[in-house]
Amino acid sequence: MRRPGIRLAVPEFMRLKPDHKTVLVRDMTVFNTLRDFLINDGYRVVYETPRVGEEKTGMATSAFHHPYTNERIAMVFGIDAPDEVSQGQAPFKFGFDGKPQTEAKTYIQHLALRTTDIVEFRAYMEKKGAEFLTPIFQDKDSFGPLLQCFSREILDDEWFFFEFLQRDYDADKIGTKSGVQFVDKTVRSLYVTKQDEFREWMKTHKKRTFLGNLPKAKAREVFHEIIDNVEPKGYPLGVWAIAKAYKQ
Repeated sequence: MRRPGIRLAVPEFMRLKPDHKTVLVRDMTVFNTLRDFLINDGYRVVYETPRVGEEKTGMATSAFHHPYTNERIAMVFGIDAPDEVSQGQAPFKFGFDGKPQTEAKTYIQHLALRTTDIVEFRAYMEKKGAEFLTPIFQDKDSFGPLLQCFSREILDDEWFFFEFLQRDYDADKIGTKSGVQFVDKTVRSLYVTKQDEFREWMKTHKKRTFLGNLPKAKAREVFHEIIDNVEPKGYPLGVWAIAKAYKQ
């Protein structure tokens, strides 16, 4: 039994660090403007593809790493087909925060949080009732093994989800070394899986959310456990959808 005033030790795999953010953009004008800004601000391209996805829909993707701040940012432009919307355009076509967003140019789609043991982390979360969208993808980038998995979206009226990953090298000390820091096969697999999830939403306008199987109080406890164990403290709350879910 836990005694009052005694704080249990946090498992090492729950000591999370921000790895990168991925932002959706409305159109290629915004995409190219942000790309130019990031490069001019000292970021380096660490992954880029003009189109990845399915036969009909897809996305253009660029990812960047700053060698001195160590911040990573990925950008995605969803490419629609004549008869189908890309999930990368969902916030702009269907809105967020419960209302249309006709003026929005960008939307933070996901925050990637790094753990020391993704297998243990996922098992721990699933035991608590969390639901993930993908399996654990296992591959490697230019620096070493990279394991990744993705949650379901966190709120009914948002398009935000989490990525959890494990880099089996010191990701904080890459510095000015050149190399790819994302895995093409995983990017492609994620797009297809997200598009299938989006098609299901288009049919039903209902979501299976990350903690949706839990009672509200329990879901809040689990969500706070994730966010409160991110270093630096408070960093995730700068993302609108996370701050919103944290208050619920």
